[in-house]
Amino acid sequence: MGDLFRSIQDGMGWLLALFYSVVPNAGLAIVMLTVIVRLALFPLTAKQAKSMIAMQRAQPEIKRLQAKYKHDRQQLNEELMKFYREHKINPLGGCLPLVAQMPVFIALYQTLRHIEDHLPRTGRLGEFYRTACAGELEECAKPVLKFFGMNLARSASSVGGGFIEALPYFFLVGLVVGSAFLQQWQTMRYQTAPNPQMQVIARIMPVFFGLISISIPAGVVLYFFTSNLWQMGQQELVYRAYGAPGAPPPKSAEKAVPPPEAGPRVTPKPGADGATGARGGDGAPGRPKPGSASRRRTNRKRKR
Repeated sequence: MGDLFRSIQDGMGWLLALFYSVVPNAGLAIVMLTVIVRLALFPLTAKQAKSMIAMQRAQPEIKRLQAKYKHDRQQLNEELMKFYREHKINPLGGCLPLVAQMPVFIALYQTLRHIEDHLPRTGRLGEFYRTACAGELEECAKPVLKFFGMNLARSASSVGGGFIEALPYFFLVGLVVGSAFLQQWQTMRYQTAPNPQMQVIARIMPVFFGLISISIPAGVVLYFFTSNLWQMGQQELVYRAYGAPGAPPPKSAEKAVPPPEAGPRVTPKPGADGATGARGGDGAPGRPKPGSASRRRTNRKRKR
């Protein structure tokens, strides 16, 4: 297991060196690594988002089942599992992306703590190592990964040079907390019947990540921030494609209902309603023919 984890760390160091050879900036190399990781996890996270939307839309039916079987816990669980299978809902789908990212987070954390042990040292990819170690090829006790006045190999809590030196580190921690709150707000704003427990977790998790970010290398904090931005953009795309939680599916996803076919036009026969002609179809007297009154007056005058 240790050899496998070591291989993952060496692979991350190789990718960072590769990205650094393209764009010679330690921070941008970590951003590019984050994008690669999120692209690899995109099918899983998109499936999780769709499952979350389906779960929210199914809340009325779930509450009905809970009210119906509130005194029979075993029957309620069976009915819920049956309901989830019929509607292809995974109630634990929201945990899978976090679980899948944990090995990446741990490996990146260990890689940045001892990055000099995982970077290639020769050839074109060795440029990252030579820059980080200031040309020391044999021993590199304190590597420096410069990015906006920070050393991404150090944590905010380890900076002891005063407020000005520590400010970029804590600003990055604040960006992580703020983006995490925005991500939770984006998730919760569409929910018509939010779970109170999920609301509490949504408030606690950004603070929790902020506390963690103070004591881990700033490069991992940059990974968190980039990942949060990616997640917000991905959620917005999923919401537009499949509809937001608590909202009906978009019209493009619904089957169009063809309009009813128009039957042959029926033209009423003259005199059928008694409105035209001398007599209607039912024998009722119709409208007098024009000129009949004048002819009767002419006949009377001739008789006289």
